[in-house]
Amino acid sequence: MADESNANTSQPIVVDNEKDNLNHLLDSSYPLLQRFREACPGSFKHSQALSSMIEGISLSLGLDVTYMKVAALYHDIGKMFNPKYFTENQLEDENLHDKLDPKISFQLITRHVSDTALILLYDENFPRDLIEMITQHHGTSIVKYFFIKSGSKVEDNYRYKAHRPKTVEGMLLMICDCIEARSRSEMQAGKFDPAEVIEDTINTLMMDGQFDEVVMEIGNIRKIKQALAKELEGTYQKRVDYDKAKDEIITKEEK
Repeated sequence: MADESNANTSQPIVVDNEKDNLNHLLDSSYPLLQRFREACPGSFKHSQALSSMIEGISLSLGLDVTYMKVAALYHDIGKMFNPKYFTENQLEDENLHDKLDPKISFQLITRHVSDTALILLYDENFPRDLIEMITQHHGTSIVKYFFIKSGSKVEDNYRYKAHRPKTVEGMLLMICDCIEARSRSEMQAGKFDPAEVIEDTINTLMMDGQFDEVVMEIGNIRKIKQALAKELEGTYQKRVDYDKAKDEIITKEEK
């Protein structure tokens, strides 16, 4: 069970909650961020990567960069309550879900959204609109792994019980969260195709109705795809090229 006393273990320094004054929440010395890093090292790394990714895309779209970076950095902080139930915080060959009923696993995984809201509501430095946007980052999407594992025929039994994104910012957080996690996974498997990841992720979320409450110009989808393509090539593709170049150097030295 979650130890909800952790949500208020320190008293934050209260500041003006305007968007322009959120920079201090990005400081690595901020107490809540320190606790997140210590409790969930894997989730913290994912959030850091997501914050970095969303910075460039927000600039391209003319969004409030600090606002979006804070949202990305804290979007998974609810995982502090049950860190070992999330794969990014598990050791190799350590999966607590192996012995659990899929429905229990589903409940443990999806509760991180409400736990995130609980933690952030205890901290007066987080604006309510930011917290609301963060809690929409999974929308009503399906937790496919446990849905398939359960053998259930009813998808709605394995959907997040949250609100779908209502703004472009919320939609972007959802898209980037999915793409960062998938890109990292496919890079490790050696089958990363940035264009395919972008198209498949956005189309799947759109067809599932996750963007139905977002009001925006159709052209913004094209801008988001272009910004994502630029960001993925700059972040992930270069790593592939570097590894290839290193191998070529080693090969030449061996000749």
